Amino acid sequence: MKDLSNKKKESPFKVPEDYFENLADLVQERIKTEKTSKEKKIIPMLKPYLWMAASIFGLVFIAKIILTNAVPSEFRNPKISQTEVSVKDTPNVVSNADSANSIWIKDALSDTSSDEIIEYLSDYDIDSETLLANL
Repeated sequence: MKDLSNKKKESPFKVPEDYFENLADLVQERIKTEKTSKEKKIIPMLKPYLWMAASIFGLVFIAKIILTNAVPSEFRNPKISQTEVSVKDTPNVVSNADSANSIWIKDALSDTSSDEIIEYLSDYDIDSETLLANL
């Protein structure tokens, strides 16, 4: 092997001559450029999240449109498809009944039994005095 102890020990790396004189200026310049570059990086960092939020909103919107059009209206809310007559509407129907309306009421009530009518009136606590007063 070669004898390394006889070889001159020098550093293979050299520093430029005026490196340490300009070092403070170079560091200050780099700090300024890093500050300005960090301020500009906020918006690019948020872009993926904005795109993700917009895509999720779009998917939900499209799914809502597709699902509301795919399901027939009778199956969306079965209670809405059934005809309901409230107590508030009953006096208006009876008081505004002329011959055409009375025929319509008779036709509508022809399928309803007396027991069902009595049960309806008792469910909503409609007594005979209230019923006769609204006729």
